[in-house]
Amino acid sequence: MKQKRSIVLITAFVTISFLSFAQKGIKGLVNAEKQFAFFTASHTVKEGFLNYMDSAGVIFRQGKDINALETYQKQKPGPGILSWEPAFAVVSASGDLGATTGPYEFRTKAGDTVIGRGGFSSIWRINSKGEWKNLADLGISYNGIYPVVQQVKEIALPKAKQPGLSYEEVLLLDKKLNTAIQEKNVGGWMQYISTDSWLNIDGQKPVTGMLQITEALQKAPGSLLLSSKNGEMSAAKDLAYIYGAVINGIKKENYLRVWIYRNNQWLAILQTIKW
Repeated sequence: MKQKRSIVLITAFVTISFLSFAQKGIKGLVNAEKQFAFFTASHTVKEGFLNYMDSAGVIFRQGKDINALETYQKQKPGPGILSWEPAFAVVSASGDLGATTGPYEFRTKAGDTVIGRGGFSSIWRINSKGEWKNLADLGISYNGIYPVVQQVKEIALPKAKQPGLSYEEVLLLDKKLNTAIQEKNVGGWMQYISTDSWLNIDGQKPVTGMLQITEALQKAPGSLLLSSKNGEMSAAKDLAYIYGAVINGIKKENYLRVWIYRNNQWLAILQTIKW
């Protein structure tokens, strides 16, 4: 029975691996995230991140972005089990850049009860070998159980009739959104939020849509400061990600934001903010 189960798991892993390499669009992106999760849960957190992070990929620690591979190479492998699944995914019309988010769980070891829950947000890019690699990964924690993901909500951006802005121009929009959040200017951020936008805030379950996002952002600390730092844009100029620092008094954290160009408008489709 154990041998049969092992064969089934190996077959599933090989299938997911093939799909992630073969597909460039939304399905390839979702399968890459699922493959990352499957591999990590069946190996170690260290092995998972070393295998799927891009050489330039970053993770975040107390307001700083640090190289993921360099960090995990120095880390000792532990018995902790990290498992997750995508709940939302968006990919550029050019198929080279995308983002995913969803719930995760952490256990001390296999078979133990869950001791940590939260949400992850990942940026993915196809490299020169045709492999999906993780460019940036930021997680938040919260109490409570996230509903089982029945189906991944997917957005595959259509080819725009006219290209969007340059990365530098999107960076300016990002700074304007940061200012609106700091000032709790509802009108300032509503113009960048859509009905299918997602927001992950540390300590809270993910929220979607204009009203829920507005309610969550209005609870932001009054002393909050957000500063944009770095990011990248897709070849189709219809999707960009930007990350930066978040300062809340003496506490330093990070944010990760995904912008999309849709219906002649730039929207913040996914935001993950730790404060």
